[in-house]
Amino acid sequence: MKILLTNDDGWGFEGLLALEEVAQQFGETWIVAPEKPMSGISHQLTFERPMRFQQKQERSYALDGTPADCVRVAMTQLDVEFDWVLSGVNKGANLGADTCVSGTVAAAREASLFGCPAIALSQHLRKFKQPFDWSKTIRMAKDILPQLMEQPFPPRRWVNINFPDLNLNDDQSVKLVETQLDPAPLPAQYTKLADGRLLYCGVYNDRPRKPNHDADICFSGKIAVTYHD
Repeated sequence: MKILLTNDDGWGFEGLLALEEVAQQFGETWIVAPEKPMSGISHQLTFERPMRFQQKQERSYALDGTPADCVRVAMTQLDVEFDWVLSGVNKGANLGADTCVSGTVAAAREASLFGCPAIALSQHLRKFKQPFDWSKTIRMAKDILPQLMEQPFPPRRWVNINFPDLNLNDDQSVKLVETQLDPAPLPAQYTKLADGRLLYCGVYNDRPRKPNHDADICFSGKIAVTYHD
C-alpha cells in the first residue's frame, strides 16, 4: 500500500511526523507538504506563478504551494499510484464551519476528486499556544485508522477526524463517534484597534455547539468522525 501524507502546517511539522509514524504500519509513505504553514488557506490552488518542488528526504518533498496543490502535484508529478491520502495531523480541531477554511481538510477533499480515498486528521487543543504531547494523538490514531483503512471505501469518499484533548491513562481507549458537521458559524467577535482596524478575538472553545454534532462530540472527549461522499 502506498500512502501520501500532507498537511497545512508545513513540511517537518510535528503533527505530520506523528502521522508518518502511524501510517508506516500500513505501507510505504510519501510526503508532499507545503514549504511553510498554510493554515486557513482552504481549497486555494496556485495557477499564476511557478511553484518550487524540492526533495527534502527519500520519498519526502516540500512544495511552494497550498495543501490542495500538494495533492495535485503528488498525483500527477510522482510516478506513484497512491492507495490513500492522509492529511494532518492538524494543530487544532477542524470541526463544523472549520472545514470550509481548513487547508488540511481541503487536501483530503482534493484527493477524493482524484478518486483516492482520503482522511483529514486534526487534534483539538484546549490550550493552543502551549506545548502538546503528540504521543497521545499517535495512540488514538493507531487505534482508529485500522478501523477505517482496512474496510472497503467507495470512490470519492473522504473522512474528517477530530481527536479530543485528553489526559490518557496507559490502558484508556477513546470512543469513536460517527456524527455530522455542526452547522453553527464560528464565533464572530472583533476588537476595534486605535487605528480603526479590526482584530479577531473569538474564543474557539466557546463556539456554539449543537448537541451530538462533531464539535460537541470532540469537546466531550470522544473522537468525532464525519464521512463525506
